[in-house]
Amino acid sequence: MLHSGFNFLLCVVAILCINLLCVESFYPSKCVETERQALLKFKDALIHSKVNLTSWKGEECCKWEGISCHNLTGYVTSLNLKPFDYTKAVGGKLDYSICELQHLISLNLDNIGLEGKIPKCIGSLGKLIELKLMYNNFFGVIPPSLGNLSNLQTLDLSHNYLTANDLEWLSHLSDLRYLDLSEVNLTLAIDWLSSISKIHTLSELHLFGCGLHQVTPKSISYMNTSISLKSLDLGENSLNSSILPWVSNVGKVLITLDLSFNQFKGSKPLFEITKLASLQHLDLSHNELSGSFPHTIGQLSYLQELFLSSNKFNSVIIETHLSNLSHLRILDVAHNSLSFNLSLDSVPPFKLFALYASSCTLGPKFPVWLKHHGELRVLDISSSGISDSFPKWFWNLSSSLIYLNVSYNKLNGPLPKSIPNMKFSILENVWDFSFNNLNGSLPPFPKFYALFLSSNMFTESLSSFCTSSSLGLTYLDLSSNLLKGQLSNCWKKFEMLQVLNLAQNQLSGKIPSFFGSLRHLESLHLNNNNFSGEIPPLTLCSSLTLIDVGDNNLQGILPMWIGSHLHRLIVLRLRVNKFQGNIPTSMCNLSFLQVLDLSENNITGKIPQCLGDIIALSNLNSPRKSFHYISYGFGYMDGKVYDVGSFNDKEILALKGSNREYGKNLGLMATIDLSSNHLTGEIPQSITKLVVLVGLNLSRNNLTGFIPSNIGHMESLESLDLSRNHLYGKMPTSFSSLTFLGYMNLSFNNLEGKIPLSTQLQTFDPSSYVGNSRLCGPPLINLFPDDVISPTSSNDKHVTSEEEDKLITFGFYVSLVIGFFVGFWGVCGTLVIKTSWRHAYFKFFNNLNDWIHVTLSVFVNRLKKRFQVED
Repeated sequence: MLHSGFNFLLCVVAILCINLLCVESFYPSKCVETERQALLKFKDALIHSKVNLTSWKGEECCKWEGISCHNLTGYVTSLNLKPFDYTKAVGGKLDYSICELQHLISLNLDNIGLEGKIPKCIGSLGKLIELKLMYNNFFGVIPPSLGNLSNLQTLDLSHNYLTANDLEWLSHLSDLRYLDLSEVNLTLAIDWLSSISKIHTLSELHLFGCGLHQVTPKSISYMNTSISLKSLDLGENSLNSSILPWVSNVGKVLITLDLSFNQFKGSKPLFEITKLASLQHLDLSHNELSGSFPHTIGQLSYLQELFLSSNKFNSVIIETHLSNLSHLRILDVAHNSLSFNLSLDSVPPFKLFALYASSCTLGPKFPVWLKHHGELRVLDISSSGISDSFPKWFWNLSSSLIYLNVSYNKLNGPLPKSIPNMKFSILENVWDFSFNNLNGSLPPFPKFYALFLSSNMFTESLSSFCTSSSLGLTYLDLSSNLLKGQLSNCWKKFEMLQVLNLAQNQLSGKIPSFFGSLRHLESLHLNNNNFSGEIPPLTLCSSLTLIDVGDNNLQGILPMWIGSHLHRLIVLRLRVNKFQGNIPTSMCNLSFLQVLDLSENNITGKIPQCLGDIIALSNLNSPRKSFHYISYGFGYMDGKVYDVGSFNDKEILALKGSNREYGKNLGLMATIDLSSNHLTGEIPQSITKLVVLVGLNLSRNNLTGFIPSNIGHMESLESLDLSRNHLYGKMPTSFSSLTFLGYMNLSFNNLEGKIPLSTQLQTFDPSSYVGNSRLCGPPLINLFPDDVISPTSSNDKHVTSEEEDKLITFGFYVSLVIGFFVGFWGVCGTLVIKTSWRHAYFKFFNNLNDWIHVTLSVFVNRLKKRFQVED
């Protein structure tokens, strides 16, 4: 009985234990207090980062967002924080308290704005399998202690500011399968290839933009490696063909190979790479590959994506090149000298998702073979020599195109009266028809993200375009056409517009007031039209960074609301209108202003002193905004997102005496142009605080006074025009500090004195100084005012006089002898030799003697008679 009772008790205990274990499996143990405290320290260091840690409160840290714990022990096993707000300031550090989480298996702190150095103690987290710290702002040397993480399978430190002097520590990570050190500085890591070759488990390697050292074929031959990589990215490293033996060895089962932005030359590299028959993704873009398009490309029968853009291929692509590529979905051969010669009725063995063929030759007829690729989402055939109209079948194909670029061809004829609706509800659709010969009226368009129709021959009004879908239209460029008439009120429905360009047309009437309701508007181009009246208040457009209404017939005083409400304004261009009144001091509140053009108006008054306080023009460290816009379309394969469209806003600026269009560099320009107005008074000294200014034009006004003495402080100046004013005085000597000055015009003022000597001022054409009669010195030829004989000491004067007397005495006798010889023998010698001349000579003197004698006798007799009469 005792024995059976003991067995019964043992069974009960066992059942209770099992139940307890089962219950604990559903109800995990509480958070370990020491780890909770460590997490709170970690949180305090992230106070400025881009993560939401509002749930990190209370006792149960295992329930906090981003935290996972062991079900039985309660130890933290995973810390995975994801950014939620990309607008917050970058900041925060990775605190050493993270190293107290000794049971961590996964640590993922991707793109949360961390700064500082990676703590060395992370090497003590021996249970880590996954470590991801990419897309942060870590700097300094990668701690070699990471080599202690013997269980690590995934390591991603990419896209930081890290360096590594060697990679020997990597060879200790015997279980590593995924390694990404992209953009880590490895210029000092000479051992990079040998260290990586020792990681026999590695299957995916990313070393994009690391500054890798070149390798020698001899060093590779001694390298014994059994790596079989499925994905290899060595892009942007200036590598050459010497790395290819290693690539061929480790890439036999390689699926993805990226060798873009390197220095592979000729035709041999691609010939070698096409031996890797398992490739599905191949990127050799931005190299120096040349020769014919390789026939061996057909060996890659599994190939899905082929990127060969920006090389030097020079040949024809025919059907046999592509006949075996039945899985091909993306073909990028843009920016090569390739010609497509595909028969019209041939049906390709593949259906392209994306074709990039910019700068290749597909014309002159529109490529008919494209109609067989009904699954196209991306088509770029810009600058491809097409001189044709759109075929009707194309518009059936177009309904599936997320991105279409046919710009810089000679496409002609009108667009269809109705553009088919898009098959997909994607708002990132981008179509570019710019720089062609399309004509007729603009049809309504379905929903688009961006439309570029500039530099064509579209005519009539915009009334038909007004019926376009307003949903999602963000960028619209209709500039440089023949559009005319007034703008109707329909434009206020395009409330998502960020960039609107209607420049260089024949639009007229007043600028509609509804533009002021476009709250998302960042860039407004209405220049070079026939708009009249005043500028309507744009006070609600607080996001505006660029306004250009130049070259119209606008009038009224300069709006004060510009400086009061548009605090983000960078470019303000009101040139060639009829604006009048003073420059409002409120414009000085535009702290981001970099380009101000008020030229050729009727502006009066003085230049405001406060212009020198504009931060963007007076602070060299002030941030510069890029006028570069990128739009994305959703990729079709593997859920990837492909960059299918980008463009630069553009502006024409007057600089160095000529007009020039700026696009990519517009955000770097800093100019002020107040020329051809009626400004009076002096040039304010405060303007010399604008040390960022590249161009300054104050010409053709009524300015007086001196040129500011410290103008040399404006060391960034490349263009300066102060001509046709009433400035006087000397040119300041600080002019010599303007070493970047490439254009200058000071003509038609009242300047005087010497032109300062410098490396620049003497190189300008004299016309830069003309009209200043008292200005002297090179490059002018007139003498300095003090270029006369100056008084000297008595000793110097005595010596000089003696030397001059000796020179005069010697010269006098020499001249006397030569003169006598020439004069005497020139006359007497002739009389001796020429008898007829001698007779004529003496006869002349006889006659002259008789005439003088008779004349004197008559004159004497007359005097005698006069005196006799008077007596």
